[in-house]
Amino acid sequence: MVRTPLRDLTLVDAVRVRVTLEGPDVAEEVYLLDLELVDPAPAHDDATYLSALSQVVELMDTPEGCIVRIGREHRLGARSASALDVDVSLPRPTLRVDETDPTERNVQHQAVEAAVAAAFRSVIDEFPSAPTTELGRDEALELARRRVAEASPDAGAAGLSVTAEEHANAQWAVRLTDANAAGYEVRVGFAGGHPGTTHVRRIWTREVFDSVGAS
Repeated sequence: MVRTPLRDLTLVDAVRVRVTLEGPDVAEEVYLLDLELVDPAPAHDDATYLSALSQVVELMDTPEGCIVRIGREHRLGARSASALDVDVSLPRPTLRVDETDPTERNVQHQAVEAAVAAAFRSVIDEFPSAPTTELGRDEALELARRRVAEASPDAGAAGLSVTAEEHANAQWAVRLTDANAAGYEVRVGFAGGHPGTTHVRRIWTREVFDSVGAS
């Protein structure tokens, strides 16, 4: 019997990056990047990802600092596959002025999102990922539910209902609510319309929303 040789463990077929802004009790915001590669590619070293994400970390003016986890997952055998996971956990930034000031909250929110989008695009540029196509409505809603389940395992994704949706510039903005009246605002394709990029934000009951995307 001829043994199947082990694959080259320096190569990866997928790259997954997660940036989490932690609240006091739960993750308040999660940014996800999921790349499926055309061909196995070198995983590079940690500096590749730390350099891309440094602009995000620099915005977090908090004494707690951040936690970065970088791991590899390999499935060996006839259908071998490898994935690289980069997980960055950051404390939610404290507002520099009164928390009730929506202008200040919007400025900080936009700065963090822009930094994460730039970091994700930097990682995307490093890898020959499979060509992407714009998602249709059903695909976008299914992906939004799946991303909420990944970002917040207690959400009960099967019971999530769509309460609002918006589609523009290859991006989908979807608001989901679970059976416990917890809400989630999901933006699929937030980084330049790339369908592998998703932003999940937990909606608190004290917030008032006029449209999808309000903060």
